[in-house]
Amino acid sequence: MQKSIVLIIRDGWGVNENPEFNAVKNAHTPKTDALLEKYPNIQLGASGSSVGLPDGYQGSSEVGHLNMGAGRVVVQEMTRIMQNIQDGSFFRSQNFQKAISNVINNSSALHLMGLVQDEGVHAHQDHLFAIMKYAKEHGVKTVYIHFFTDGRDTSPRSALSYIGEVKKKIEEYKIGELATIMGRYYAMDRARNWELTSIAYDALTKAQGTRIDSVEDAIKDVYKTTTPNGEEMFDEYIPPMIVGDFTGIRDGDSVIHINYRQDRAIQLTKAFVEDDYPGERWKKLDIVYCGLTRYYDEFRYNILDAMNDSGGMDNLLGQVLSEKGLRQVRIAETQKFSHATSFFNGKRTKPYTGEEQIEIKGEYDPATFADHPEMNARDVTRKTIEIINSNSFSLLVINLANCDMVGHTGDYEAAKKAVEVVDECVGLLVEAVLSHNKIALITADHGNAEEMIDYETRITKTSHTKNPVEFIYVAEDYKNVKLVESGILSDIAPTILYLLGIEKPVAMTSKNLIIV
Repeated sequence: MQKSIVLIIRDGWGVNENPEFNAVKNAHTPKTDALLEKYPNIQLGASGSSVGLPDGYQGSSEVGHLNMGAGRVVVQEMTRIMQNIQDGSFFRSQNFQKAISNVINNSSALHLMGLVQDEGVHAHQDHLFAIMKYAKEHGVKTVYIHFFTDGRDTSPRSALSYIGEVKKKIEEYKIGELATIMGRYYAMDRARNWELTSIAYDALTKAQGTRIDSVEDAIKDVYKTTTPNGEEMFDEYIPPMIVGDFTGIRDGDSVIHINYRQDRAIQLTKAFVEDDYPGERWKKLDIVYCGLTRYYDEFRYNILDAMNDSGGMDNLLGQVLSEKGLRQVRIAETQKFSHATSFFNGKRTKPYTGEEQIEIKGEYDPATFADHPEMNARDVTRKTIEIINSNSFSLLVINLANCDMVGHTGDYEAAKKAVEVVDECVGLLVEAVLSHNKIALITADHGNAEEMIDYETRITKTSHTKNPVEFIYVAEDYKNVKLVESGILSDIAPTILYLLGIEKPVAMTSKNLIIV
């Protein structure tokens, strides 16, 4: 068997037979068309129960990469948290109890901050509601809700609907009030744009932002303005707004971050808890802070046990290759670097022995991706080809971010251009792979660009999809390879081990996609 494999992840490139507002189907993709015509290919499930989510939930980059690297269906944190809420173990967590006890003993305020929606990519509103209910039942007097608006994994202008849901729970439980509202662009940056994180921190701790009385009127008004890039305003970019007479989080308060996905919770968390916060910060507050999950290795204020402690996340693909003494390389631009590295490794943030991680610094603000649909894909591709030509690896994982990141803008024409750039890059990568007699496996973590309108509501769709993704086997020996009829993302790791001649660990319960 050949001993070098290149796994090409075309982030956000799904399969959808409906051509309407389908940037993948309507783009000019000669390289991909030729690959599908010549080489063995099938479709993989990338959403719902196929990737450890409840049925009907869209896939995500985190979930997709976790499953690809794990070689088994990974029960996702959204599901684990809800199970722990239902059996009560969530509320018995030492970190959670410390936050609750602090506000009761000191008559201070409990602050619940995070993304509020029901799509479940980064957070789920049911977790917020469960904490509100518990707080009321256990004597907490003051609860402030810091509402991060989505518009990216949800409909672009759905904030008022979710705010309505929160207000219903406030009325039902007789506890809580909206204190701040801001788009995830500010509160959930992951590209080390620390000035955005500092704006969010100042809104939360200094009540610095536009003072409003009516949340509904304020959001309707902000929809009349534009994004930082001069485009139509969506929920993602709503600037910080301060509700009523809220004066900010204070020393002695408790803060619970209700996001469970790590990558977009790290920067704001560091603003609250780290002495050496990289951005500008007017003050580090003396508070009790916790988050739903372990956002980074050094963070120890997580309510849910870390996956690698209790989630059965051992014998991952990267770990197996490392223990065999094989070299592996991961490469992506900034927006997807943590996915190709940490998430692929079961949320481990340190590379395995023998693993090289290469980040191509993204040069564009996410608000401008529609103007720059090429992003840094060509730079990522050039560097990857250098590595392919070096002949010094067993596995190379590359993420091309364009279809997902540009798809999230809702700009259909820009998304078509993004698809075409990715197609161009895949063509160059495959050419290099075949010239060195290596194997290319081409796939995606989830869909996005192939469905850019809600076919029922006719509203622009900026979120991921529930569609399957392609898996294409490209190698000189392709005529001797027959694939199974269909599979799921977690089947990729066992397939790679088979191609490398390595026995699959018992913990990898998913299957080899190649018929032996």
